[in-house]
Amino acid sequence: MASSKLLTDVALGLAAGWVGEKVKAAAESSLQEWGERKLPPEPGQKELDGADPADHGDRMPPSLLYRKLVAARKGQAAADAMDDDEVEAGAQWFHRALAYGYPVFYAVLTRRVPLARAGGGAVGGAALFAAFHGSALPALGVQAAPSELPRAWWVWEGGSHVAYGVAVDFVIDVLRRITR
Repeated sequence: MASSKLLTDVALGLAAGWVGEKVKAAAESSLQEWGERKLPPEPGQKELDGADPADHGDRMPPSLLYRKLVAARKGQAAADAMDDDEVEAGAQWFHRALAYGYPVFYAVLTRRVPLARAGGGAVGGAALFAAFHGSALPALGVQAAPSELPRAWWVWEGGSHVAYGVAVDFVIDVLRRITR
């Protein structure tokens, strides 16, 4: 019985990850445009690592992480020789690992600890934002410090993570009701 619930949670998490990934991408794009209109970046801020997914995907954390991994395994020359398509494919691996891994964890956790659903997924999305973009990614050197990034970054990056968390929670909740 327990293993069937675990498999169900894994399946629910994967489905929620797929939806959450789509919601986050749509939210990020819209929120970046809106945020930069309301809170225009200072000169040079959009050139910082992690500051501009619309025009500088090569400077976003998944791309920079992939380049670091290739450099560590094959040498800096191999990392420098990669073209944009190779970097994008590798970056997608990192991004999808998180986009699908978190919802699986969340599905398993919330079945066992229902209180973890507090905030309808918004708390989880905000926690991901804080843990990764607020500390881990700057510490790894693949994103500028949050204090250096444009104020609009808080809108689109933070907002898209909250939207992702809410979408993940919603999908898991709906599918869990259907699969009971």
